[in-house]
Amino acid sequence: MADTTALGHARGFQVRRQDLVDLALASAVAALSMAGTLTGTYGHSYGKVLLLDLAVTLPLALRRRAPLLTFLTILAMIVTRAMLLGDLEGGGVFLSLIVGGYSLGAHAPLRRALVGILAFVPAMMWASWLNTGNAFDDLVFIVTLIGGFWLAGRVVWSRNRLLEKLVEQSEELRRSREAEARARAAEHRARIGRDVHDVVAHSVSLMVVQAEAGEAQLAHDHPSAECLRAIQRVGRSTLSELRTVLGAIAEEREADAPETTSSGGPRLRDAHRLAADLTEAGLHVDLKIESAAVEMSEAIELAAYRILQEALTNALRHAPDATVTARVRVADGELLVDVVSSGGRAAPRRYANGVGRGIKGMQERAARQGGEVLAKPTEDGFTVHARIPLRHTAEMPG
Repeated sequence: MADTTALGHARGFQVRRQDLVDLALASAVAALSMAGTLTGTYGHSYGKVLLLDLAVTLPLALRRRAPLLTFLTILAMIVTRAMLLGDLEGGGVFLSLIVGGYSLGAHAPLRRALVGILAFVPAMMWASWLNTGNAFDDLVFIVTLIGGFWLAGRVVWSRNRLLEKLVEQSEELRRSREAEARARAAEHRARIGRDVHDVVAHSVSLMVVQAEAGEAQLAHDHPSAECLRAIQRVGRSTLSELRTVLGAIAEEREADAPETTSSGGPRLRDAHRLAADLTEAGLHVDLKIESAAVEMSEAIELAAYRILQEALTNALRHAPDATVTARVRVADGELLVDVVSSGGRAAPRRYANGVGRGIKGMQERAARQGGEVLAKPTEDGFTVHARIPLRHTAEMPG
């Protein structure tokens, strides 16, 4: 069997298990037909009859690969037998018509199946006329019999197509579920990355700035100064490694995945505490929130808080002595967040470095709520403007 399969591959024809089954069936039908011939009495040479037995039965070996060709070949051999022998008797003729008619219905598309069954009637009329001189001799019986097997084959064809369609739909559903699972996992990683950046990076940046402020108040050779410098080095290294990890997570994020928010996250009312912490670190923050009377979802409040947190943290990181004005308000059905920083000794040089991971995170958070973030440097600082539509929210009664 290995040699046969290899030969089939070499010729571009792969031998299937079904082909071997059909070959065995054709051989069995041929053997039965020849056995009937050898036990019968013919006025012709047995060699010619046996040859015609093989010609009418062996085409069944291709009944699944070429059902129309198989059936037409059987009809042609039956007509040839009637022309040469004037005989349509024998099990080979009967079994070949039954198996060929069923295979035509079961394995051929409808158009080809109809061509075969329509060719069957005139072919049998011609063979019957050659055999008995009456084209309609037993025609109703043979057409009913073979037509019945043909219809049974069509039922099998329809069932197989339905099964194939169900298998395709099942496979498509499996691929869809896998894609959805990958998208959810990617979004989960991206959300964790954003939260880690917003929470951890903010806290570490605050620690570094506080360590810098503490060192500035001590003499260079003070015993505690080296400890504060070590805190700064570790903090900056941690921020650098954190950006690398978050960049790798961002590359795996699937686009258009739904934003989900766990309960218990910070809200806009917590922004005053955030501003107080940054003020203690040396940043001059003027924060006003004018949206307290508007009801909004936790997802929108969390996005606004994180945007505000990132903008203020960036101001502290890049220009710790800058003056920052932050406003949160509602206008025209949108939540607006504006953060403008100015002054600071390092502002012009550091802000010129462009957009980093933090600004991309702000833009992603706003985009997931249908909004946008515009961030750009100014002559002596930086400005961040975010707008988030208030979908399905209503103003609370005052």
